[in-house]
Amino acid sequence: MAKRTASELWDALEEATMDAELDAVLAMSPEERRRALEEAGFDIEKVHAQADALHAEAARQAAVAVVPVAVAPVAAVVPPRSRKLRALVVVPSVLAMAAGVALVVKLATPPPPVGSAPPQDPNVVRAEAIRRTARDACQAQQWPLCIRELDEAKALDPEGDEDPDVQALRREAHDHP
Repeated sequence: MAKRTASELWDALEEATMDAELDAVLAMSPEERRRALEEAGFDIEKVHAQADALHAEAARQAAVAVVPVAVAPVAAVVPPRSRKLRALVVVPSVLAMAAGVALVVKLATPPPPVGSAPPQDPNVVRAEAIRRTARDACQAQQWPLCIRELDEAKALDPEGDEDPDVQALRREAHDHP
């Protein structure tokens, strides 16, 4: 199997992400989709009005296309479609538009930064190194050095001293003369 290029990998990741987003949107209830769109700043009533206008235009074009040219004026007298038929057309259209809007909103948001951890307090980092030294001293049964190192680490990072492993190490060092 040939190794993928970076571009091919990126395209595959984007496609998988879009598929997952589409699946997530389709799994939502209508109330959840409405809430998500409203939270994203979309006016649901305006979306419905646009869907109704699209539906009316499509119905008008379909009626004109079916009626022969000589009878075209009669097409304007076509009775309005039933609510049930309208729902069968409008609801999937609105759902598709909502899914599309959700995908656009999702794709427009920047991805979270990758590989950067929040900077740690230098005292905490130093205290961790001192605790490793204390652990080594305890394993070598150098109890006074172990206690001294644990106390130094506690002065730098009191919260780290509350760790159960550190407390167990401290107890072990104090139990030995």
